[in-house]
Amino acid sequence: MRIVAFFAVFLCLLRAPVAQAQDSQGKSQSTSQREDQLDIPRSSDPGKQPFVRLFLRDQVDMWTSPFRASSYESRGFFKYVVPFTLITGALIATDRQTSNLLPNTEDQSKWSLRVSQIGAPYTLAGISAGMYFISRKTKDKKARETGFLGAEVIAHTQIFTLVLKSATQRTRPGDAKEENIGGTAFWRGGDSFPSGHASGSFGLATIFAYEYGKQHKWVPYVAYGLASVVAASRLSAQKHWVSDIFVGGSMGFLVGRYIYKVHHDPRIDGISPRRAERFIPNVGYGRRGVTLTWGL
Repeated sequence: MRIVAFFAVFLCLLRAPVAQAQDSQGKSQSTSQREDQLDIPRSSDPGKQPFVRLFLRDQVDMWTSPFRASSYESRGFFKYVVPFTLITGALIATDRQTSNLLPNTEDQSKWSLRVSQIGAPYTLAGISAGMYFISRKTKDKKARETGFLGAEVIAHTQIFTLVLKSATQRTRPGDAKEENIGGTAFWRGGDSFPSGHASGSFGLATIFAYEYGKQHKWVPYVAYGLASVVAASRLSAQKHWVSDIFVGGSMGFLVGRYIYKVHHDPRIDGISPRRAERFIPNVGYGRRGVTLTWGL
């Protein structure tokens, strides 16, 4: 019963990015309204606003979504949450069987671990940072936004992952077999659920897919393909159960979608929205250090 209760809460939390994405199309507050509620001070340059406060605002919006009635009113709740609940429950029930489908040899685990490093947080952060700093030389605004939003998604997904790992304490498949742990292996002192590699990889892949998918049809296939390879390698390395990967990947996609919908600047695509509703990331350098702001 504890597992069922936990997933009921978690699914509501996962619903947050979907609700926010839908709200951004019509019903949500504008960014300027959010600033007023947060009492964000305006600098002498009206084109710059503090990034950290907005980042924390996104965290608050996502974590508090389960406690807002609006999160359960749209058809998106039945479109996303109900199927997700059924699939996750089925995967958890069959995790023991699916974990034994592969040979699970020592060489398999070793090579899988090497492949999975593509989706390690430091690798993903390096890709995002590379995109951003290269864009400063090439003056490519889309690449700059991709790198910046990608880094933000990685940060959000890792926060979610760490919190959920601490809450569930699920033992990893390899350790569960060695210690002969039965059941679903929750609350046994482990850190398996969900997969941080899957959440970060699918989160970054979603940013790339949304940013470049319209201009280059192959980008989503490559981005999600690489993310799937990372997720599969975590399974074959016996570091995660199938349900860990499914939940982590789903969370990464939804968080990536939310961040893109809220912070993407459509002017990059040749669209002219209301000026106060969009922000562009900007990093400045000076004698006193590095400044990080959102520029209008």
